Amino acid sequence: MTSTSIAAPRRGWPYRLAVAATAVALVGLVVVTLAALVPRWPFGLLEHFRVQYAVVALAITACSAVLRMHGWFDVAAIATLVHLLVLTPDVGRGRRVPGEGVAVRVLVLNVHTESASFAEVRALIDELHPDVVGLVEVDDRWIAGVAPALASYAGRLEQPRADNFGVALYARAPIAGGIEYLGAGVPSAVGSVVIGGAALAIVLTHPVPPVSASSGHAQDRELEAIAIRARALPAPVIVMGDLNATPWSRAFRRLVSSSGLCDSRAGFGIQASFPSTMPVMRIPIDHLLASCSIGITDRRVERDVGSDHLPVVVDLVVPTAQP
Repeated sequence: MTSTSIAAPRRGWPYRLAVAATAVALVGLVVVTLAALVPRWPFGLLEHFRVQYAVVALAITACSAVLRMHGWFDVAAIATLVHLLVLTPDVGRGRRVPGEGVAVRVLVLNVHTESASFAEVRALIDELHPDVVGLVEVDDRWIAGVAPALASYAGRLEQPRADNFGVALYARAPIAGGIEYLGAGVPSAVGSVVIGGAALAIVLTHPVPPVSASSGHAQDRELEAIAIRARALPAPVIVMGDLNATPWSRAFRRLVSSSGLCDSRAGFGIQASFPSTMPVMRIPIDHLLASCSIGITDRRVERDVGSDHLPVVVDLVVPTAQP
């Protein structure tokens, strides 16, 4: 008897092309993931896109499974797990809300100096009725443009500039404080306010973006100075603004650790705010950090008001007495 063997069916070029594309994508993902661990510019910029990496990793894992790419699937699954673990705190439990406290709503917005959407920002302020408003990238045009919506705010610290680093802090009660330069040549508004019997110290800031090695070092110095200043203020404290850093970056983690503050995003999701015009690439760089004694009842990213950043609204419960 003559034995015959049956050859396995040959897979066509669409299958081979899909395998090659999946393999190339996975190699690229692994390279980017490892490069993000290098504590030098420009590799540190890769830290900011963890959500995008996680989505890509999930897609590669699914493709590897469908194409039966054994070994490749394992690597893709590990890469997916790495990025999902980094994102876990974003969907974790929120903070305990103190039983005794005052509700304070805060609006934080990078208005984008070059924009002229004054009416949209005024409408947002009128709609939300925030107790505290922090605006960055304000120039003289912006100070005048939003003035009608802020006419009833008794407290204000304003430092307009034409170079994208102007700041303006407003509150419904008088603000004691002033403009300070914390570790860099750009201004921050630092003050304290009493709202409904609850005292609150505030730092509104806009550190330089890490677009070069030198500016990355400047951002590190400024964030460290901000952390030191926040520790020196009487609690409870909030630090807010466009920090030009995502929660997954080393710069942000050092700020949180050094200041002793808590990220208001905990339990509220990714809260990506920039760039407003590119949802796929959007990352969370507009922040509010708060003393951990402050409760967070809500945190959300608001609608587009004509800036390249989306507004961030945080509802606080500020304790009237320290535990």
